[in-house]
Formats: sequence, C-alpha cells, structure tokens
Amino acid sequence: MKAETEKLKEEIKEKSTPFCVKCGIVKPYRILILVCTFSGSALLWWAFSLSTWVRIEIPSGSQVLFSALFAICSGEIKCWIPLSKSNDYIFGRIFMISALLLSFFLSFILLVLPHSLPDTRKQYFVFTIIFFVIGICVFLALLLHSLHVLKVTNLCKDAKITFLYPTFILSFSAILFFLSGILCLFSSHHCWLQCVLQQPIQVKPMQMSVVSGNSAMVTERTPGRDG
Repeated sequence: MKAETEKLKEEIKEKSTPFCVKCGIVKPYRILILVCTFSGSALLWWAFSLSTWVRIEIPSGSQVLFSALFAICSGEIKCWIPLSKSNDYIFGRIFMISALLLSFFLSFILLVLPHSLPDTRKQYFVFTIIFFVIGICVFLALLLHSLHVLKVTNLCKDAKITFLYPTFILSFSAILFFLSGILCLFSSHHCWLQCVLQQPIQVKPMQMSVVSGNSAMVTERTPGRDG
C-alpha cells in the first residue's frame, strides 16, 4: 500500500512539472526568447514613430522628400504625398498596424504575466505562430511601402531613392521575431521528441480469470505438441 501511494505521488509530481522543465529547456534559452521578443517590439515601435523611412531626391526641382507609412510632415521634413493612395500603401498600413498591435499585446502579456511563458507543447506552438505572423506582417509592410515608393520613378525618371536606417531597423525587428518563432518551434519539436523517447514502455500484465474459486491460467501452446 505504501509503495502504491509513493508511486501515485511521483506520477502527480511528474504531471505537475512544467513542460519546459521536464524536457530540459534551460532558463537562458527561455531568456533568449524574451530578449528577442522585447527587442523586436521596441525596435518596431521606434521605427514606426519615425517619418524618414525613405529619402527621395528630385534633381529637377532640387527637392528632398521623405516617405513612411505613417509620416508626420513638418516644416523641416517634407513628405512625399501622392495624389491617390495606392493599394500597396493601404495594405502596407494594415499589415503594419497588425504587427504593432500583436507585438504590443504579446509584450504586455509577457511583462504583466511572466507565468504566461510557454510551458506546454501547445503553448509553444501558439507562440510560434504569433511570432511568425508578426514577422510576416512587418516584412509585407516594408515590401508594400517600397513598391509604393518605387512608383516615383514612373513620375520622375531622375528621382533618386535612398532607404534610410528606419527601414533597416524594421528589417532587423522582423528578423528578431522570426528568430523567436524558430526558437519556440525548435523547443516544441525538441521537447516532443525527448518526451516521447524518454517515455517508458508500459506492459500490461496478463489478466487471469477466476472461475469457481480456481484460477484458470492462459498458457502458451507450442505447435506440434498437441498430444
């Protein structure tokens, strides 16, 4: 009876153990995911607040214009504002807003609820999807804005376009989110394999039927010895 109680306690303790602990994910490995997430979010919001993603020089009019998806024009910064908003510009804004909202809520959850770090294989998979979605949204926003700006060359053949540092900051932010997603995906896959390989093979004992107080045991018969 005591042995069965101890065995039951061990099973309960094993089930209550976090998935990351059972699968051997070390603390620095999880810290790396947090660092990539917070760094990517900070860089994303910083680059978003800047209005100088792209520099457009028009030699004919000696003008220097700047462009961004959410550019704020002032006396010092002259923005390039096309007469009509293209689909590239509109969808670029949608993808950028999506990336900003997802990164904000994800960072908020991880800061306010530190226990929300992935502890199960399902949670690792969900975090992987979120990280990849944010990275894809940032990448598509940059791509669509670049296509939108390149249309300047159709209006002015002499226009010189230069991508400034906010564009590279956004690119690096997308890379960090992709890296976080890859780390979570690797963690989930690694843990699943390790837990499956370490799981002991359980063999059920043969059942014995008791009839009229006598135990009828099932014996294996060897072929050729029926006599």
